[in-house]
Amino acid sequence: MTIIAVDVGGTNVRFGIAETDKGPLTGIKSLICDDFPRIEDAINAYLKTSTDTPSLEIDAICIAVAAPVKGDNIDVTNNHWQFSKTALLEYLPITSLLVINDFTAQALAQTNPEASSNQLILEGASRVDAPLLVIGAGTGLGVATLIPTNNGYQVIEGEGGHVCFSPRDELEGELYAHLRKTRPYVSAEEVISGPGLERIYRFLCGREGVNPSCWHAAHIGSAALREKGLERQAALMLIDALATVVVNNVLTMGCWRGAVIAGGVVPRLARLIPESRFKERFLEVGVMSDALEDVPVWLATDTLVGLDGARKALANPNLASRVIAKTSSHRPEPATEVHRSQRQQDHDD
Repeated sequence: MTIIAVDVGGTNVRFGIAETDKGPLTGIKSLICDDFPRIEDAINAYLKTSTDTPSLEIDAICIAVAAPVKGDNIDVTNNHWQFSKTALLEYLPITSLLVINDFTAQALAQTNPEASSNQLILEGASRVDAPLLVIGAGTGLGVATLIPTNNGYQVIEGEGGHVCFSPRDELEGELYAHLRKTRPYVSAEEVISGPGLERIYRFLCGREGVNPSCWHAAHIGSAALREKGLERQAALMLIDALATVVVNNVLTMGCWRGAVIAGGVVPRLARLIPESRFKERFLEVGVMSDALEDVPVWLATDTLVGLDGARKALANPNLASRVIAKTSSHRPEPATEVHRSQRQQDHDD
């Protein structure tokens, strides 16, 4: 069985192909979501331009997407793509389709966090029979919980990035009040994400009465790593706020196995974690502080784990009921048009 794994984020969409749901991924490519009007166009572009997939008959596709996935219609949270699962299945030259949340894929890739390429940032005595938290900041903030069962791993899918931002010091309180001026509700995602880093930095610049020297999250992060200044202060505030959300989720779901921090933002700022208050924020939570000393925290450094999780999803028995299949043997030919403004990035974010 030949399958394609797809990982759709707010900015990029990644693809990989495998001969079985247990085989290694090859033909890995990354495309820019904004270069394609529809997800169908991006999939067709991948099939046509990947030199590793000539004339292959694809049996199944698993799409991990940054969006709620209940129901037939999918509206990607942080980009312009919308699609119907059933319409996409009929359009593509495949027999079956599975659509999962992107952090379900991230979680399924972390069934053995100790043995992966993860970087340990807080030590602990991991309980292998307990749930594992997987959380990550990118264009948004994704959260999932991986639970071991007698029938493989079960992923609890949620939208934990949209919980309320909870300030824990006076400066975070000022940031919250600043954001509340323009919105009735301040979610954690609005602070702990790429756009969130930009909001924190602009808030600090306004507070200090200086003009911003950076506008994009990537530039703010790069400046934060180079030298001390408002850019670094913004990055440290993001890491501190992330620690609060991580520990809140660990306590809520009983994630005594540990927590894995994924996504594109924090791994790039990894060098600043020791300078931050992450450990203090994670461990100092009142009567539960002692229990948290045994909870390890890892940093996921492999940007392709979402693809691996999408591949594994097709073999997960707990997701089998969500696979939809064509009722006929007809395999439509993929469209021939590819969006002209396509830009392709191999193995890039």
